[in-house]
Amino acid sequence: MLQTLRTSGYPSDVDDFLQSKPEAHSFLASRLHSLHEPSRSIALIYRSQGRVEGVTYLGANLLPSFSSPAALFATVDYLKSHAITFSSIVGESYSVFALWDLLKPYIPPARLIRQRQPLLSISREPLIASDLLVRAATLADLELVITAGTAMFIGEVGEPPHANDFRARAIELINEERTFIHRAGDEILFKADIGAIGAGAFQIHGVWVPPNHRGRGIGSHGMASVLRLSKGFAPRACLYVNDFNLAARASYKKVGFTEVGEFASIFL
Repeated sequence: MLQTLRTSGYPSDVDDFLQSKPEAHSFLASRLHSLHEPSRSIALIYRSQGRVEGVTYLGANLLPSFSSPAALFATVDYLKSHAITFSSIVGESYSVFALWDLLKPYIPPARLIRQRQPLLSISREPLIASDLLVRAATLADLELVITAGTAMFIGEVGEPPHANDFRARAIELINEERTFIHRAGDEILFKADIGAIGAGAFQIHGVWVPPNHRGRGIGSHGMASVLRLSKGFAPRACLYVNDFNLAARASYKKVGFTEVGEFASIFL
């Protein structure tokens, strides 16, 4: 049976499903917490014999998680019959590609596929020292944060983000003390956001070091700072990284992250 949710707050069995994989479901859980009327965003919950087997967030992004083929097929049927539009599919590789394979005849072709993105986690003290110059950003840093974030976004997907939405999100994260930076004069040498909190984990997004400052340990020590400054958000931190970004993967391993799964992202 497929149930739709349109407001935040979900049954305990949904919470149990999300908590079963904290790192994989952190982003998904955070989006479910943000559901509200009259937003077009909704969540689909699939149950079989009283047990949750699938949870999917439908908004600007599609965030699926399935533990059974029945949950996948029910979700596909709903998407096909309701003409849902979205710009990307993000989540565990199995769920992302299973969904995309069935939806391909009905949606625009993919313009970018990140096929393998190791999902990393840490729940212990970082293995290296913090960068003591990393701090929570303030609105006085906003323009520099947007500049750094835009450069990171272009480097990832090849085009700039929607300016108004990106600015609004940057302001929101700064106001919630979830953006951390190392600023030197009018330049940001390191930036990272706590982009999602949910399911017992917080997910780090938007990590950025300018190309001319890479290879000096700024990213790894900056990440150690973020983990120490953010430990009150949830018991564990996570992030996902492109498999071909060997420098970033080595940096995160140096901090103490370990691989716990695999994500994929498909941009339409």
